[in-house]
Amino acid sequence: MFGRTPRSLAVVSSSPAPSAPRASAPPATPATTTYVDESSQFTGTLKLTKNLVVDGAVEGEIDCAGTVTIGASGRVNAQICAETVVIDGEIHGDIEARGEITLSKTARVYGDLMTEGIAIERGAKVEGRITIGPVKSAKAAKKGDAASEPTREVALPPQSASGNG
Repeated sequence: MFGRTPRSLAVVSSSPAPSAPRASAPPATPATTTYVDESSQFTGTLKLTKNLVVDGAVEGEIDCAGTVTIGASGRVNAQICAETVVIDGEIHGDIEARGEITLSKTARVYGDLMTEGIAIERGAKVEGRITIGPVKSAKAAKKGDAASEPTREVALPPQSASGNG
């Protein structure tokens, strides 16, 4: 109303718009990122071929071929499967990254992590198991299939409220 547009999900191009269309050139496919901003909530399944940035709230499932970034104000209650996952906010749910998971000092993760590589800044909070090694699909993991290559599993005890443990 009154020229205001809803701000639930916006797809923003990271490439500038072409100056003039060319008749012989195929349509450009710009690198895109989908944003869920601070004022937005999404419930359901997000399937993306590019990247996702969450500064609002998401509940359900995220399946992303690119990078999922949970901003400092992001609150996610979902299973995440992506190439790369970067967390500055809070997530309740399991994360499967074919590439790497990065947890900043403000990250709060309540769930299991499966990845080929991980970076954790001092101050990040993790309550769950971390499995490092070749990532199989979530369907195979649910069936209880053992990985054919060795993995390293690290069990982290919950931190106390005082931060001393």
